[in-house]
Amino acid sequence: MSRVTVTAGARRDLKEIGRYIAEQSQSLDLALRFLDRIDQKCQLYAANPELGTRRRDLGESTRCFSVGDYVAFYEPGQGEICVLLVVHGARDIPTVVRERFGGSGE
Repeated sequence: MSRVTVTAGARRDLKEIGRYIAEQSQSLDLALRFLDRIDQKCQLYAANPELGTRRRDLGESTRCFSVGDYVAFYEPGQGEICVLLVVHGARDIPTVVRERFGGSGE
């Protein structure tokens, strides 16, 4: 059985994304469907942790996948992933990583 762990920071990201989509679209249903798409992708990548795109600039084993305009970053495990961060793809990812986790983010 595949397992998805979501860090507290990524959980906050998801809440903010859901809130933003609901406000912008004026549709809670649309926001919930989008968050469900993210959850479905997390389950897929947990079952196949090596599928994601490698992001060695962010960490030796860090990988990512996209859902719409958003990118989820995770650490793979054996039949599991740990979601670290979910951000809009237009953001300066190395800066977001540096602010969130410290270090160079490059």
